Amino acid sequence: MLTATVPRGAGAGRSTGTAGDARQRILQTTVRCFGAYGYEKSSMKLISKEAGVSQTLLHYHFETKEKLFQAAIDDMAKTMFSTVSTRLAEAVSVGDSLAKAGDLVYTLFIDNVAAVTFMVEFAAAANHNEFLRTAYVDYRDTQRRRLAELLRTIVGNDTPPNLIDETVRLFETVLLGMSMQRPFISDTARFRADFDAFARMIATHTTEVLNSRR
Repeated sequence: MLTATVPRGAGAGRSTGTAGDARQRILQTTVRCFGAYGYEKSSMKLISKEAGVSQTLLHYHFETKEKLFQAAIDDMAKTMFSTVSTRLAEAVSVGDSLAKAGDLVYTLFIDNVAAVTFMVEFAAAANHNEFLRTAYVDYRDTQRRRLAELLRTIVGNDTPPNLIDETVRLFETVLLGMSMQRPFISDTARFRADFDAFARMIATHTTEVLNSRR
């Protein structure tokens, strides 16, 4: 199992902050614990200790472990895609937007080792747990839809659906493959260069198709 560093009792003794702060801290701690210990060993007791909240408060926000993990998965995906959408609003052209999108995809979905470790554990555990299998399929399908929406925002709603679908499939394949390798890569510059080459290929292909329709 892949491991990640989770400072024990990092939040112990905390009593300040709003209910929203506590909920967010619980979700972030859940992702870290899952990446470090796996689903089965990440008990509600462990998560409450690492998040620095009481088990009573943890159960107040999330009745069951399943609901907690589903919320953590959803929150991670929502945060990542919201960040991408916000930063892409600053782009001034399709080419600029595609370049920014590629950079953000790498930063948030591949180079974020904590998130990558979580997703690798998520996929592995889904093979042995029906709840996680369903949650993983749902996450995968949601990720596909969000990637498609992101691309339409960049290239326009009149873009051929087959181009959107093709690009999403290619990105999904590369994201999965590179994410699984990232924790074991020491030559990060070369690794990033490989991704950049792929991103340029996608951007070139996309702009060529769009230009041919004008």
